[in-house]
Amino acid sequence: MMEQDRLRDNASRVLPPSEPAVTFRNFYDILGYNGYMRTDNAAAPWTIRRYFAVAEGGRPFPIAESFGFDGPRDYSVDLDGDGRRELVANVQYGGDGHRTVYVYQRREDGIWRGVPDLSGLPNHDNWGANSTAVVFDPAERVFRVRYAMKNTETLGTVEYQGLGRMIFAPYIPT
Repeated sequence: MMEQDRLRDNASRVLPPSEPAVTFRNFYDILGYNGYMRTDNAAAPWTIRRYFAVAEGGRPFPIAESFGFDGPRDYSVDLDGDGRRELVANVQYGGDGHRTVYVYQRREDGIWRGVPDLSGLPNHDNWGANSTAVVFDPAERVFRVRYAMKNTETLGTVEYQGLGRMIFAPYIPT
């Protein structure tokens, strides 16, 4: 069997032939832009989605990304009450399974990405990235933090709304 055939055979076991490896779908009014989403399923069940805005007559440019197992879980919601919706992405890393949240905002000077500030969690046993897991619950509009606590097997839980526990920096696409 040639190497090409072996790779093709292995790929068909990972991704069902009926599901394309890459899909494109248009979006409207995400972070105030229209554009398209590119979802890459080649490493199924882990997927990555990238959002590209398309300015009038211009070239596409990246404005957000999300990734995880069981497909992206992204939500366009107004978290700070200013009338403009942020894009919230529940993400899960492929290597260690760590769960966290990205919040994307459009600002005058570009797109910014926020990550949760997990400092000050009561009795947090910070033994590494997977000592915490953060998800956004769109039904309750809360961020839910579950974390390891010192001297107990019980997990701590903190819930919060809004952007007060987010640390923002300019978004740099990967």
